[in-house]
Amino acid sequence: MPAPSKRRLGVYLLLALTLLVVPAALVTRSYLLHETFIADPAPPVSTLERAPTPLVRVLVFGDFGFNGRQQAAVAHAMAEEHRAKPFDFGLLLGDNLYPCGPDLSLPGAADCTFSEDDNSVTPGYQPPEDPQFQALFHAPLAGLKRPDGDALPIHAVLGNHDIGYSRSCFERGKLPPRTSRLKACLEVAHRGPHWAMPARHFVVDTATARFILFDSNTLALDDYTFSFEEELAFVKEAIAGCGERRCFLASHHMSVTAGRHQPETRTPVYQERIRRIEEAGRIDAWLSGHDHDLQHSLTAKGYDVFVSGSAAKTRIETFGPEPAPGARLRFGSTSWGFAVLEVFPTGWSMRFLNERRAPLYCCEAHGQGRCEPVICPRE
Repeated sequence: MPAPSKRRLGVYLLLALTLLVVPAALVTRSYLLHETFIADPAPPVSTLERAPTPLVRVLVFGDFGFNGRQQAAVAHAMAEEHRAKPFDFGLLLGDNLYPCGPDLSLPGAADCTFSEDDNSVTPGYQPPEDPQFQALFHAPLAGLKRPDGDALPIHAVLGNHDIGYSRSCFERGKLPPRTSRLKACLEVAHRGPHWAMPARHFVVDTATARFILFDSNTLALDDYTFSFEEELAFVKEAIAGCGERRCFLASHHMSVTAGRHQPETRTPVYQERIRRIEEAGRIDAWLSGHDHDLQHSLTAKGYDVFVSGSAAKTRIETFGPEPAPGARLRFGSTSWGFAVLEVFPTGWSMRFLNERRAPLYCCEAHGQGRCEPVICPRE
């Protein structure tokens, strides 16, 4: 084997000195490595910052169920943001327990069943204590307390990992329907501080906004144990109930994306199901996770799509300007972070913050208009 050249030795020495001089904490910080796309680099100044206190303030984050430095840093930032300006509740947008959802080997896990509606759990069932919920959800979010000391409610939806839909979880190359059904049942049946998942799909109502949480695994999985038609019927009825209130869909999967799951969202079957949901009625925005990043897109149908899936497992990727035909990407970033949705008397806003609570991107909507990029308001 030939001896290394002097030039190569010099490179090795420089790399070694860099690792010694640069603090390890900085090497692992996402903002040194992240990819960011901003369509409007010089947006106007926010006008909602001069509005009164928001009527509803919601913490929005997803893909959280993985212990690590990123989860700890983002959880700390969310707690700090809550202490500075309290949230009314949170939305957890799926993939709550990596890698494969609840543990089916625990005593009594296999006894979990759904009621006839295939939505809520059969009354009286008591799930086994699964330590994953404590480690991946309750402990990291312990800092989210209301002023009276009660836990801030976090309304959760099912992601693909929650039902075991990951290659690492498959049995003999596929996911048995009974497996996904049991895992979904155990997440719905779980009880504990912060956790709020009364059913696979449900609504969260306030005086000025309705949040429609549904099981979007029915969009992506043709052999899923639950029916897309039933999920669509729920979404239609829920959107009709929005009335004059702001109307937000919340699920794990998104309608459009410029991220890694774009091939999935562009399949004919997926797009047909999205079309049928879009025809269900007017919505202001679709909130989702699934891609491990932060995104804001405007669809051809005129509603906004937000991806907030960078809470625990960011991926490095490059964003393109067209998430889907006719759609436009306004912002995308692989920074660690979360989102804050606020509803005001005359509009609503969305803000992405990183793990240091620094604003990454802000937009605001007035009347029935779309969420247009603005300079983030000063705290």
